[in-house]
Amino acid sequence: MVGILEGSKSQCPRLGNTVGRIVAGALILMSCSPVFAQLKESDIDTLLTTALTETQNIPANACVSMPNPGVKLPGNTETASLMYPSGDIRKDVAALIDAGLITVKFNSGEGASALAVFKAKAAGTDSSTSPNVALSYVELTPLGNKFYRYDDPKSGHLPQGLYGANRFCAHIQYGGVEKYMKPLKNPYDDNPHLVSWVNFKWKLDQHKTPWLNNAVLKEQLSIYSDKDSWSRSGILIEMNDDKWELGNEPYTIRW
Repeated sequence: MVGILEGSKSQCPRLGNTVGRIVAGALILMSCSPVFAQLKESDIDTLLTTALTETQNIPANACVSMPNPGVKLPGNTETASLMYPSGDIRKDVAALIDAGLITVKFNSGEGASALAVFKAKAAGTDSSTSPNVALSYVELTPLGNKFYRYDDPKSGHLPQGLYGANRFCAHIQYGGVEKYMKPLKNPYDDNPHLVSWVNFKWKLDQHKTPWLNNAVLKEQLSIYSDKDSWSRSGILIEMNDDKWELGNEPYTIRW
């Protein structure tokens, strides 16, 4: 484990008053502040033990996805994305149905593709002139709702709810902190918070995730486990209103 409380206030160097030392001085002051001293491994454990029970905070490689991006479910998706060229249902789609996560009404209507609607919304144009394609209505089951997550494109400037990833995320077991960085604030970034990047261990919770018994779905998970059977991920925590919490897009480094 990484020890971060390496100094005390009495050991902090005096700051010079030259412009060239302002940035370095700001980082020194923060690392010697009470806020810095409040970040302990036990606090991270408490935060992540709770946060990782929420579907939106699960590492993406513990999730399976619908074949193509599309509208938030329930909703219409292109029939072609659910089928092989032969006309057979895709194996991964059939597995989602068999596992009781979704139901599908195949060829239930026609309309513009999700991509065409998305592009039209982004460009501020009308999608009604786009060619019609066969659509199928995908519904979440009560079981599917428990594991469902919709991930919009990262940029907040793009239309939301139209062309994101429809995911089903497994429950995971939190295995503790491996290391974490000293909280820092980048003076050149618009994120106003102190942040710390945390490396933690986790593994799939088979008992709480019945659909992991479906071999097709389990094979879709891109999970690498070390010899100790634990997987590793990194996550960003932020100090907000004197409280450490997950920030926006916690699996993206922001500082």
